Amino acid sequence: MNANVKGPAHSRGHRTLWVLLVEDSEPDAVLAEKTLERGGFRVHSQRVQSSKEMEKALDSRNWDLILADHAMPGFSAPEALQLIKTRKLDAPFIIVSGYIDEDTAVAAMREGAHDYIMKGRLARLVPAVERELREAEVRQDLRRAHEELEARVESRTAALKDANLKLQAMFEERRRLENELLEIAENERRRIGFDLHDDLGQKLTGAGFMAKGLQRRLADDKHPFAEEAGKVHALIEEITMHTHNLARQFSALDAQGDDLAAVLKGLAGHVKKMFETECGFTATGAIPPLPQHTITQLYKICQEAVSNSIKHGKAKHVSISLAGQRQGLILSIRNDGQPFAPSAGSKNRMGLRIMNYRANTIGGKLEIKPLPKGGALVTCALAWNGAPSKPTRGDLERPPKTKERPGPRSLQAQTAMSAYSGQ
Repeated sequence: MNANVKGPAHSRGHRTLWVLLVEDSEPDAVLAEKTLERGGFRVHSQRVQSSKEMEKALDSRNWDLILADHAMPGFSAPEALQLIKTRKLDAPFIIVSGYIDEDTAVAAMREGAHDYIMKGRLARLVPAVERELREAEVRQDLRRAHEELEARVESRTAALKDANLKLQAMFEERRRLENELLEIAENERRRIGFDLHDDLGQKLTGAGFMAKGLQRRLADDKHPFAEEAGKVHALIEEITMHTHNLARQFSALDAQGDDLAAVLKGLAGHVKKMFETECGFTATGAIPPLPQHTITQLYKICQEAVSNSIKHGKAKHVSISLAGQRQGLILSIRNDGQPFAPSAGSKNRMGLRIMNYRANTIGGKLEIKPLPKGGALVTCALAWNGAPSKPTRGDLERPPKTKERPGPRSLQAQTAMSAYSGQ
């Protein structure tokens, strides 16, 4: 029969059941069908006795139950079971045979048969069918639930992927804006430096010449204000020198070179000349090549920390140390300035905010660390791939002694800083 009905309609009354009978004996097939009808099923059946007939029947519709004789001329239950497995069908498959030994029956069930019943004991047929139909329905519900879960997981995964892409885009945009902000700040500082040198500096130089000339004329006339004019000239000279120093500080902001140790050593020498403050530099361990962007940001963070320690901390001595370790790179700036007590609003100061921006561009975190005896410590730790991103307490308090070669060049820079900033 080829009526287009899907699955058993389970109810307390008659239950429609589509049965495929793999049987060469028509009387045995009729007997099995009558047994099912007496059990409360409304049976629609089709009998097949060859592989081709079974394939054609399987193509015609979905079957609720398959009853198969174990051995027939030219066909058998194991072959029928193989057809079911090949098509990945889940209809209950029960062997109904006149004789089958226990080992053969167990082997068939291992291959996928759900049960076996002797033809002389068909009283077991209805309970076995009811049990297998219930289990088939449970399996179908589980498959449906699994498919729904997979669909939800797939949908959720797609949503998370989309959200992740948007978040990455936001991070990239934020980083772009931070870089743009830093570039604007650098350009503005350069402009201020040029204005100080080319405009204010020249005018102060002119005022100094005028004050010097006035002093000489007053001295030639033995005027009592000649000494006061000399003091004015000296003050103008001092202001002019300070303006020139500021102009150089604002203009010379870029790290020159691709060797971090070399540019930091140059910065220490520059500090000695500009501020007349002792500034030492030491480097230990192997320092691998770093991206120019990383060198630039570390240089400027160091420059900002040193400048703040002298200007606002009134430090008399500053030391810069660079250490290459197996787990990463540690840059430390220590000063002996005034005691520093971080306030709740210190992170909002412009200098500290700019240092934060610089740290963020290389994946960093900024924090303030005062020293017990006064002054402050700036520590920048760059971790290689797979290494801890934050320095240990011992790393913060003393330069590392290891001389092992750090990890891969392609570092994931994560910066933990303790900074003194009065801006």
